[in-house]
Amino acid sequence: MKKDIDAAFLAACEKRWEEDTLGHVVSNAVIQNGVQLALMNFEAIKRLPFTFSVDVWDGNVTDQVTSLRCWAFATLNNVRQHAIEKLQMKDKGFELSEDYIYFYDQLEKSNKFLNRAMKMIDEPLDSPKVIGMLRNPIMDNGQWFTCADVLDKYGIVPKAFMPDAQVSGDTRYVTRLLAAKLRLAVRNMRNARAEGADEDRLYEIKEKELADIYGMLCRLVGQPPKTFDFGFEKEDGSWQLMDGMTPMSFWKALGINNDDYMFVISHPSDKYAYNKSYVTRDDLTPGHDVLLNLDVETIKKLVIAQLKGGEQVVMGCDVAKLSNKAQGFMARDLYLLDEMMGCDVANMSKKENIEYKNIRGTHIMAFCGVNLDGSGKPDRWKVQNSYGKGMGINGYYVMADDWFDDFVVSVVINKKFAPKEIVDIYEGAPERMSDMALY
Repeated sequence: MKKDIDAAFLAACEKRWEEDTLGHVVSNAVIQNGVQLALMNFEAIKRLPFTFSVDVWDGNVTDQVTSLRCWAFATLNNVRQHAIEKLQMKDKGFELSEDYIYFYDQLEKSNKFLNRAMKMIDEPLDSPKVIGMLRNPIMDNGQWFTCADVLDKYGIVPKAFMPDAQVSGDTRYVTRLLAAKLRLAVRNMRNARAEGADEDRLYEIKEKELADIYGMLCRLVGQPPKTFDFGFEKEDGSWQLMDGMTPMSFWKALGINNDDYMFVISHPSDKYAYNKSYVTRDDLTPGHDVLLNLDVETIKKLVIAQLKGGEQVVMGCDVAKLSNKAQGFMARDLYLLDEMMGCDVANMSKKENIEYKNIRGTHIMAFCGVNLDGSGKPDRWKVQNSYGKGMGINGYYVMADDWFDDFVVSVVINKKFAPKEIVDIYEGAPERMSDMALY
């Protein structure tokens, strides 16, 4: 039994390649044009016209640039639709401040990290748990429920009152700065502990470090406004002034209750059954992060009901799989990978893809339309992205229905569009889910 690559194996591979006529044609095309252009199946594109029988949103497209804040952008796309309709605004391109959400998200994540460091204060510095904690102190990624928690605690402001900072489009430098500060904070707390500091003293150090982080965030993206006067033109041409607003009073004025929504996952699994709710934390109390696992056909029905009700649907997916970001297409047969590569490349079911870690939630966007065929079945979906109008079809994607089956991993559903028996499952006692990577 061979364990190493030897001359005989290389000779066999070389002979096989030299006899592969189609492989040479593919190689020539890919080398000069790249995988996407060379292997794209234009028959798949022809089945994805940008027309939809149900279309609830055609407003301004937002732009997260290269940051990882898609979760905030997708959630706020839904919120701003509510704001425009609730306030009867003429400006359909009205936008809410993603930086406001980002500021408090990073502050909350820093606090969570420092609390975790406090719990491990007596663990050896070289223990696997401490090393794992220090390796990645903070990120700017998240989920719908990440944004929901910030909205419920801190409210929201129109973008005009906290516009994008220079670092907003590429937050990697901010992440590096905050990570360095958090590691320094852990060192300071551990040094104090070694000198005999009790828990009260450690929390004093922790609060000082967290206050430093607040100041760092103010320097990087600006201080969130405490009050503001918001004036806007209404659909009927009149002017409305909402003066003396606070972020929380403005949030409440929009009439949105995040408790009305369910985070639904598509997770075929032998371990985690459908029609059950889960959490990925040890604490099994209710929260926005409860995961309701449903089969994909039931999920589609819920999404269609919400779209027919006039409301966008926040969704998470593995966006890079069989999609073309530049042109805005998603389809299972978008690329002729197996045919052109001369072998099976990714021929696994969704269940197998999850088990073998081949798919995970990498991006969050919003469904804003669907096309239903003559029998009422979906054949393609309209997706609002957050990479500006220069990406996709003026900022939108067309998703084939079979792509939904394989690569959509979560949706956020308003309970009023779901049957009572499904809502009851979501609101019941959740179980523990150990696989935290997918969502």
